[in-house]
Amino acid sequence: MEKKKVVTDYSKLNDELLKLYDETYPVGTAGRTIRFPNAKGEIVTAVRLETEDTIYLVKVSAKPKEVLTEEQMDDLVRPSEKEEGSDDEEDKNEDDDQPRSKSSDDED
Repeated sequence: MEKKKVVTDYSKLNDELLKLYDETYPVGTAGRTIRFPNAKGEIVTAVRLETEDTIYLVKVSAKPKEVLTEEQMDDLVRPSEKEEGSDDEEDKNEDDDQPRSKSSDDED
C-alpha cells in the first residue's frame, strides 16, 4: 500500500508530529530542505517527515521554529579577534601553549 502524501505547515503539526520532527531534525533542517512551487506559484521551503502511513512535506518557510534571544544571538555572532583589537603576535602566542612574554606594549 502506498503512503498518503500531505503538505502541511509547521504551525499545524500535532504534538506527536512535533515530537517526530524534533527527533528527525535535532540540530535543525539546514541542508535538508526542499523547495517547490505551490498552487499560487510561490516557492515553498519544506522538509520531509515520514510516519508509518503518511509522508509529510512540512513547510518551514512561513515562520521560524524558534526565535533566538539576544544572548543566543551574541553567542552565535561574535566579533572576530581582529575587530577586538588583538594583533598577530597575540594570535601566535595563543596558538602555542607557551606563556606570553610581557612586551613594552603591555606595560602602562
